[in-house]
Amino acid sequence: MSLPQPQKSTNSMLYVLGMGSGLGFFLVIPLIVFTFLGVWADEKLNTFPLMIILAVLVGMIVTGFNLYKVIIPFLEKRSKK
Repeated sequence: MSLPQPQKSTNSMLYVLGMGSGLGFFLVIPLIVFTFLGVWADEKLNTFPLMIILAVLVGMIVTGFNLYKVIIPFLEKRSKK
């Protein structure tokens, strides 16, 4: 005897929500980490706001690379279908 299968629409909606939230965290974490590093460096070096600005720019670049690494394989996989 097999267990009843969940509805496909609910299952795929939860999958999409899970992927979206995971991608959101994956993109936001570098920005948060680099911003805190910039604040810390500004306090130590007394260079407010230079290090914060540089850290946010580096965080944005890292986030762009992370997004590229996630999106390109997804698009290549989708185009092969």
